[in-house]
Amino acid sequence: MSIEHRKAERLEIGYPITIKRVGARQSDGIGNMTNVSEGGVCFLSPLDLRPGDSIEIGLPSPQPVTLLKANVIWSRPQKGQVSVGAGFDGASERLRMRIVEMHRAIKAYQLMKDTDDGAKLDANQAAIEWLKLYGESFLRGAG
Repeated sequence: MSIEHRKAERLEIGYPITIKRVGARQSDGIGNMTNVSEGGVCFLSPLDLRPGDSIEIGLPSPQPVTLLKANVIWSRPQKGQVSVGAGFDGASERLRMRIVEMHRAIKAYQLMKDTDDGAKLDANQAAIEWLKLYGESFLRGAG
């Protein structure tokens, strides 16, 4: 039984992200974000990421609208991939709060779109649409 050391509430989410090691020219791979909090993110990755690695997380995949800088805090193998916990690097408290608010807004957008015309958006489609429409302005000035 593990002791939870988390200081902030986790918001469960699930959609693809791009992962790029800092200094790399292009994205190293596609991961799947599983949750986010004001402290950071958890995701599954095909990459062998290790504690201390500096990364950029692109939201959403395949053409990111925004990049979040993070440092890998922990990683462990999970079903042929690596489960990773990464803390936001250099993000102000305001930006951290806005990131969580942004994901709540994406979930609300997904639910709203589900009821509009009967067609359902998956989490990735909702993130792509919402971030294209609102992402840049939503995060502007929060850094």
